Amino acid sequence: MASDQQDPDALRVYFSEELRRTRQRAKLSQAQFANALGCTPQWICQLEKADKTVSEQTALDLDTYFKTDGSDQDDGHFHRIYTAIRRAGRHRVLLPGFNAYLRHESKATSIRCFAAQVVPGLLQTEDYTRGTMDQSEPAETLDARTAGRIDRQAILTRDKPPETMFVLDESVLRRPVGGQKTMIDQIEHLICAAQSPHIQVRIMPFHRITPVALVGGMILLSFEKEGDLLYFETGCVGQLVDREDAVFKAGVHFITMVGEALSQAESIEFMIQARETYL
Repeated sequence: MASDQQDPDALRVYFSEELRRTRQRAKLSQAQFANALGCTPQWICQLEKADKTVSEQTALDLDTYFKTDGSDQDDGHFHRIYTAIRRAGRHRVLLPGFNAYLRHESKATSIRCFAAQVVPGLLQTEDYTRGTMDQSEPAETLDARTAGRIDRQAILTRDKPPETMFVLDESVLRRPVGGQKTMIDQIEHLICAAQSPHIQVRIMPFHRITPVALVGGMILLSFEKEGDLLYFETGCVGQLVDREDAVFKAGVHFITMVGEALSQAESIEFMIQARETYL
């Protein structure tokens, strides 16, 4: 696939062209192919014109029917194109600057995060994730953003997960993102995460006024052989900083916030009480 096909629209066109080419090689008309798959010729026509969103099941069905290379392991030709479409779609909807951050997050050995507004993406439930988004956006955009955010969480359960510490402002628990049930499930998820040996969740209650915590959220990444990085967002742009003085200062601020936050045990109890306010 050409490099310009990293655009999800171009990839969808590529998918449709490959489908039409493969069908014609098999000497099948659209009507014959539709009959074999148990769908309508109109549906096949829409796929071949790139007028229809490609689903994962469609890609798998096509690979199975045509017995493409890797189809027996759900990694056939059409599924690989589908995966590329999905990946490219996520990149398109990312906040400018965040894609650079993601390339480093997966390699970090330690993640320290202060969240001043909402639950950090690594700890969000799917419903909460959707609740943070602008519902006027196209469904495909919302699906791509949600899938991307949830997929990131795999680093927390891999064989060697990073050591993570999250300091959450109390407002994160009080802001009813997604409604009552979503918040109950989200806080329960936070409580479970806080009991993991590799994850610490600390709450910064309202009555502990710490000036450095009023500036806004930030994330600090540490690596085995590279210098630390600082990530923060301003307006509609994310910024990744590697200047040693800025990263060091942010690290000092984070230590200050941890000192002012509740202990792990106190934070879990605080979250339990916060969850009860939504019952």
